[in-house]
Amino acid sequence: MNERAPNYGIDAPGVIVMLGVSVVVLMPLGWLFAARLARTRSQPWTSLGITMFVTGAICLLEVLLMFSSSLVGKFRARDKLLDGLGLRGSETVLDVGCGHGLLLIGAARRLPRGRAFGLDLWSQKDQARNSRDATLRNARIEGVADRVEVRDGDMQRMPFPDASFDAVVASLAIHNISSRHGRRKAIQEVVRVLKPGGQVALLDFRCVGQYAKDLRAAGMSGVHVSWRSIRMFPPVRTVIGVKPA
Repeated sequence: MNERAPNYGIDAPGVIVMLGVSVVVLMPLGWLFAARLARTRSQPWTSLGITMFVTGAICLLEVLLMFSSSLVGKFRARDKLLDGLGLRGSETVLDVGCGHGLLLIGAARRLPRGRAFGLDLWSQKDQARNSRDATLRNARIEGVADRVEVRDGDMQRMPFPDASFDAVVASLAIHNISSRHGRRKAIQEVVRVLKPGGQVALLDFRCVGQYAKDLRAAGMSGVHVSWRSIRMFPPVRTVIGVKPA
């Protein structure tokens, strides 16, 4: 592996594998059924073959879009999210479910006098080769290791005192909590560790309406959900808010 090149992982590798298997199975079989059985003029089998082929083609398109999202789109979405925070350079920022450090390291590059913290349980389901060491390696390569700190921990029970951070961010992380109660607890923890006047920006393709509702219930102001962005696939939205001073 090239130690000079950061690696921010392929998102949802399990989903990509399942889609890839579908492509390998459905497209050849669909072509076989549609092409060969059409000669027998068996309309039901021909229709089945066409349906299988088209379904496989859709799966192939989704695989390509997911790779594009992981390799290009998520970096553009990250920059837009972080630019929207208007960081001055001396803040303390937390990336919840930091993975390989996409937001964490992006924030650290904007914090020459500040500090960026990452929190994760290091699930291999959500990102390929996800680990604390991989995140710290990226921080070293990007030249921000001196202002990055990574913690092992659950976003439903964050190991940080109240009012610790000027901003809390997350990308494709909170939806991985399976229960509605658990996601609500994570949002409450996000608000708890924010300083008065602190900002939150949560990017996701699922549950953003719930995040907004829970942020308002926890006392956040200016809560807003963006339009869907096609920079990533599936298309994502961002929910933002400010903790009243």
